[in-house]
Amino acid sequence: MNSLRKRQLLWWSSCVGGKRRWLSGGMLNGSHLAAAANGTSSSTTLNHHQHDSDQSSPPPPSPPDRKGGSSEQRSVRGEVLNLAADLRTFSPGDRLEIPYELTITESMFDFWQSAFHSQDRIHTSRPFCRKMGLQDRVLPFSLALFLCSSMTHEDAARIHVGLGPVKYVWPCFAGDTFTKTYTVESIRNTSDGNLSLIQFQCDMFNQRGRLVMRADKRMLFEFTVPETSKSQRPKKIEPVEDPPNANLFRDHLLSKSNILEGLSSHSLAKLRPKQLILHSLKRSLSLTQSQQLASLARLTHEKHFDNRKYDPASEMLVPGGLVLGLTLSASARDFHELLHEDILSVNYVNELHPGNMVGAISYIQRVEEVVGDLQVVTVRSFGIKNMDVIKELEGLDLPLELLDSGTGVKGGGIKAKKIKEICKTKCPQLYNHIVVQVDRRILRQAPRQEVFLL
Repeated sequence: MNSLRKRQLLWWSSCVGGKRRWLSGGMLNGSHLAAAANGTSSSTTLNHHQHDSDQSSPPPPSPPDRKGGSSEQRSVRGEVLNLAADLRTFSPGDRLEIPYELTITESMFDFWQSAFHSQDRIHTSRPFCRKMGLQDRVLPFSLALFLCSSMTHEDAARIHVGLGPVKYVWPCFAGDTFTKTYTVESIRNTSDGNLSLIQFQCDMFNQRGRLVMRADKRMLFEFTVPETSKSQRPKKIEPVEDPPNANLFRDHLLSKSNILEGLSSHSLAKLRPKQLILHSLKRSLSLTQSQQLASLARLTHEKHFDNRKYDPASEMLVPGGLVLGLTLSASARDFHELLHEDILSVNYVNELHPGNMVGAISYIQRVEEVVGDLQVVTVRSFGIKNMDVIKELEGLDLPLELLDSGTGVKGGGIKAKKIKEICKTKCPQLYNHIVVQVDRRILRQAPRQEVFLL
């Protein structure tokens, strides 16, 4: 044993039982510690560079301070890491590359299905999907949208204002791994000058780099953009054109109309324009369910989780994507059998708290027969909380201004403020009960009409 190593071990042995341990760089295992305590040498090689014997000896222990204690630091102050992007410095056109990846498992798929009703075979039947030329059950539109639009570390956001348009470009399956990018489309201060409204284009890609969903999302933030910054940057960028093959998923399903004709039609309801449907299905999400589903999409906002700071019954919020999921779920049985859907617009109106019951009503704006027994239905649905829709709205005339305004080529829907005004003056039964308005186009298999020749 060289002299340096002897001095190290003898020095360490003299300090056994004391408050300090000095190790000459590298790692030691249990045999080194036992050998040093006994004043003997270990046969195991130390995992550090050997030093020449003419180097200086190890530094002695630090002397005690005047009070008899150690001069080492005795306390440390915590700090908060800010992991969120500072959106006040962003301009329209700036892009956020989200560094996280998420693989969807079968259990996550099933957990979503347990909370949101669906009997559409494209989401529930593997044999049906295989016959339609799909590898497996397709993730529900609402789940794919929730994953696409959920923004981790959006802690500065005050509220989710709305969505749209949304395109389900390519089918998503359990086992896929998703990444996301967000592009700032527009930034503006609210009229009172206290908040900022930011619109993002959310793109979600699978593990092969293929775009599977594109959604526009509007959020309100509790800061304002400085006037000096506003004058130096554009307020918005030109709308991004639909990506190539944006309707590839829908077109694939349309091409399988002949196969669908060979399968039994499960659709029961015949839909017609200007039809108002009161959906009978109602569901709620408990606080636990809401938090679990929010964690599934890796949300972090404290209003979804901190039930010590916020009252679950009046202050905690169900995430916007789940509010939309409950509304689409409530209408799903009456639109069965649904194959595909795109969103034109979504506007959130009133807050939804865990435990609140959600039902829905839908107004059929247009019905287009496309190919075979497939049809495209343009429909406006409203999610309605804490109301027995059938009992309280059956026999009641609702204003068309609420049901059919704000439509157009690009949609846009009817804004929350306008919805509240209409309900307050013309339909007080719905005032403060509407949580979301959603305009969408759905592709469904119509009820088959058999022709009998007599």
